[in-house]
Amino acid sequence: MTESLDYVPGRFKVVRHVREAFSCRACETVVQAPAPYHAIARGRAGPGLLAHIAVAKFDDHLPLYRQSEIYARDGVTLQTSTLSGWMGATAAALAPLAELLPWNWSPLTADTQAA
Repeated sequence: MTESLDYVPGRFKVVRHVREAFSCRACETVVQAPAPYHAIARGRAGPGLLAHIAVAKFDDHLPLYRQSEIYARDGVTLQTSTLSGWMGATAAALAPLAELLPWNWSPLTADTQAA
């Protein structure tokens, strides 16, 4: 048996949610399923993309303008201003979680040694 390690680059995908509308013939009322939850109101970024952008920016130290260039090579046009807005909205969405962290928590005091 021979093994090799290969890399499959990350992929973008479009997720479409079809919401059918139904009408009652008797009362002429139209009913439609509610829209799915979005991490950013009326945003087109899914939670996986938002997490990827945040990790690339804060953990991998990859600036948003360089991320925009990388995504453009994959055929996805995302302006730096769009990415910046998404990061601001992501921070606002995560603010309640950050408030639950202990006051004395700091990344500078975290144990970063490998196990």
